[in-house]
Amino acid sequence: MENVLREFVEKFINEYSKEKNKSLSNKDLGDFIRKEVPEKIFKTGIIKKEEYIVKGSVGQGNSAAVPWVAIYDRKITTSVQKGEYIVYLLSEKDKTLYLTFNQGCTELKKQYHNKTETIKKLKENSSFIQEKIESRGFSKENIKLLCQKTTSEIPEMYEAGCIFSKAYNIQNLPEEFELREDLKNMIDIYKEFVSLKNSISKNKLDNERGGKNMKNSSLNTILYGPPGTGKTYNTVNYAVAICESKNIEDVQSEEYEKVLHRYNELKKEGRIAFTTFHQSYGYEEFIEGISPIIVEDNNDDSSGNIEYKIKSGIFKSFCEETEKITIKNDKFFIDKDATIWKVTVGSKVQNDCFVNNYIRIGFGIHDKGAKEFVNQINEGDIIITTDGNRKNIRGIAIATSDEAYKLENTESDSTTRDVIWLVRDINDDVTILNGNKWLQRKTVSRLPNMNIKDLMEFAIKKNVELKETHIEKNNGSYVFIIDEINRGNISKIFGELITLIENTKRKGMIEEMSTILPYSGNLFSVPSNVYILGTMNTADRSIALMDTALRRRFQFVEMIPDTKVLRDIGADKVDDLDVAAMLEKINERITFLYDREHTIGHAFFTKLKDDPTIETLASIFEKSIIPLLQEYFYEDYQKIQLVLGDNGKVDASTKFIKDEEVKVKNIFKENKENAVDVVDLPEKKYTINKEAFLNIESYKQIL
Repeated sequence: MENVLREFVEKFINEYSKEKNKSLSNKDLGDFIRKEVPEKIFKTGIIKKEEYIVKGSVGQGNSAAVPWVAIYDRKITTSVQKGEYIVYLLSEKDKTLYLTFNQGCTELKKQYHNKTETIKKLKENSSFIQEKIESRGFSKENIKLLCQKTTSEIPEMYEAGCIFSKAYNIQNLPEEFELREDLKNMIDIYKEFVSLKNSISKNKLDNERGGKNMKNSSLNTILYGPPGTGKTYNTVNYAVAICESKNIEDVQSEEYEKVLHRYNELKKEGRIAFTTFHQSYGYEEFIEGISPIIVEDNNDDSSGNIEYKIKSGIFKSFCEETEKITIKNDKFFIDKDATIWKVTVGSKVQNDCFVNNYIRIGFGIHDKGAKEFVNQINEGDIIITTDGNRKNIRGIAIATSDEAYKLENTESDSTTRDVIWLVRDINDDVTILNGNKWLQRKTVSRLPNMNIKDLMEFAIKKNVELKETHIEKNNGSYVFIIDEINRGNISKIFGELITLIENTKRKGMIEEMSTILPYSGNLFSVPSNVYILGTMNTADRSIALMDTALRRRFQFVEMIPDTKVLRDIGADKVDDLDVAAMLEKINERITFLYDREHTIGHAFFTKLKDDPTIETLASIFEKSIIPLLQEYFYEDYQKIQLVLGDNGKVDASTKFIKDEEVKVKNIFKENKENAVDVVDLPEKKYTINKEAFLNIESYKQIL
């Protein structure tokens, strides 16, 4: 038996320290690791080239913090940056080489944005996999990579991501047979993991670790990816899964039409709200602002004038909706949208009001001071009364009619509303119920800081007859969807609420925080049953460029182009053209020429499901794909040609982008005394060849 693995292990450990200060990319050890070692591993017969990739690195120009040799299952990953793989890791200082089953960290860090959270997630993943797969004699303990002084986070990431391992020290190297047996056993673990991953998707693994359904996931999530990857489409699935406390995979496996129907029903119920951010979107639309209104009261001298009112924005209104409660009592009705009012009642008429189930105020029914009392209090609203004291109240009542009237045969305090008294003839301090604020001096005023649940619990304590009253709190989950979240100015829109949306800062949490809103002066906090679900187009802006405050407070779920979707729905063929394979090739080229955040999503091609014709495909390319590529590459048609394979086409009629030679000097006149420099002008003219869109060969030759 040839000592292929023992030679690799021994040489790797012994020679790295000698070579590390040299330019490793051109030295013997670098060539040995990159070129010879992969062949040696394949030579053992333990793995096959068609199933696995073997790569190694000791650094590119500079020495690596942790030199490595990795084995990738082609179905899982082709890079140490993501996925799971087998990797030999060198601990330089103690001359130890670890054989490990490990995880990529680079892509994970993009999702969690900081080292601490990434390491935490890597360790969670390791623990979960260790519970599912037999160790086969490998260690589950943490490895320790002793490197020379480095600022790189990579050693810590490798340590955290290690699932199983075995250490080989230069002082006690095993024989070839044992090294091969170890690698074979680690490959068996890898195969078992691949089988596990096929049966349980990555998101499902996360859900099993964190809980049984989406309700246990982060309160703030952003679906991100290139155009056409189904981000907005999937907000329907995610929102329904959250509201129904289901696993996202279970909802995604259902017929979309049925899920969409439930989504629309939940939206009608007020459980789901949707908005789109844009550059002019601001705090006033989202939280609260001042809105002008025209007074239209014909009995008022101010009719036709403009007044300014504080208006709640869409998110604040949604949060207030989630906190509404249901009061059940056979003797009275409280509207679920009830407003709480404070009304000052003169001491001379207080007892009369208690006895006769009404409330009287000192303004005439047409006086300006009575306007809110007459026009804005509705049936089912709650009214607390005072005698002018700004801390203590005298009674709590419910309005039984929308109408106010003038009480006959009275000389004063004649403007009247009928009520049912829940509590009467008390003198209790309620500032704690009002956010520790005193009541307003106005005769009639709203109390936005007071909530119905707290006030009703106070009333029940004061009146034993109310013990049959049932208060049902709204415990359901609510979803607020923000499409194109990265297009808005986050600081401008969220303002002081950026801290309040954190999971631990929500209402009812240990670290609960509230803020005084600048326009209304009311206290506000974000309920713990409100889930914020955003979408982000990475072609507009990379995650790295997002507001860092927002990035820290959201978890990110990547939505990538998925040609499997096209195959599953039957949108992958036009005649004998493999549309899915064509899209994969286009995206491979875009990734090389630009980056993976500007690839093309599968959703552009889903219309081929119902009409798999060359005409439909032509329309997709002409109206969507070409304009998108023009935007991506700033009309650099040479790169667009490379993406579409035009550079390799012999027949010019199959090229989507035609190029013609231009004789620049024939276009521009030259004056010998004052010659025009035309050397740097382009010598090719590019035009879009519309005939190619209807030629199936044009698409086949992309592959």
